Amino acid sequence: MISQLKKNLDIVSIIESSGVELKRSGKNYVGLCPFHSEKTPSFTVFDDGGFYCFGCHENGDVISFVQKHYGLSFPDALKHLGVEQGRITPKMPRRINNQKRKAELIERFRKWENRYATYIGDMIFMTEKLMSNGIPPEDLDLYALLLHQLPAWEYHMDIIKNGSDELKYQLYKEARKNERF
Repeated sequence: MISQLKKNLDIVSIIESSGVELKRSGKNYVGLCPFHSEKTPSFTVFDDGGFYCFGCHENGDVISFVQKHYGLSFPDALKHLGVEQGRITPKMPRRINNQKRKAELIERFRKWENRYATYIGDMIFMTEKLMSNGIPPEDLDLYALLLHQLPAWEYHMDIIKNGSDELKYQLYKEARKNERF
C-alpha cells in the first residue's frame, strides 16, 4: 500500500514546495542539496520517485525526504503529505499547487524586473549620451519627452537597484496597468 502511495505522490513538486529549486537534466532533475551547503548542484531527483545527493549521500523516496527535511516521524510525514487512512487527501496537492503558483508569479516578477532594469538602463544611457553630445535648439521639441522622462527613469532605476520588493511591485503593477512590459 505504501509503495502505491509513493507512486501517486509527485516527488518533484513536493521537493520544490520545500524550497529546493530543481532543473530538468535529461529525464531527472537536479538542484542544490537541502541537506548540506553547496554551490554546485549535486542533488538528483529521479523519475522513479527517489532522490540522491552525490555530495552528502542522502537518499531515499518522497516520504523519507519529508521526514529528513522537516524532521518528522513516518506518521507525521504521511500527514504532512496529506495521506490519511491510506489515501491521499486533497490537502497536499492544493498546497503544492498554491506553492507552484506562487513560485511562478515570483519568477514572472523577477523576469519583469530584469527586463525593466535593462530597458531603463538603456533609456538613461541613450538620453545622457544625447545630452552630452548636445541637442541643437531646433531639435529640443523633438527630444522634449525623452528629456522629461529622465528623472522618472532614474527614480525607477533606483527602486529596481535599491528598493524594497513592495516598491518594485508597485512599479510592476503600474507597468502592467499601462500594458508596458
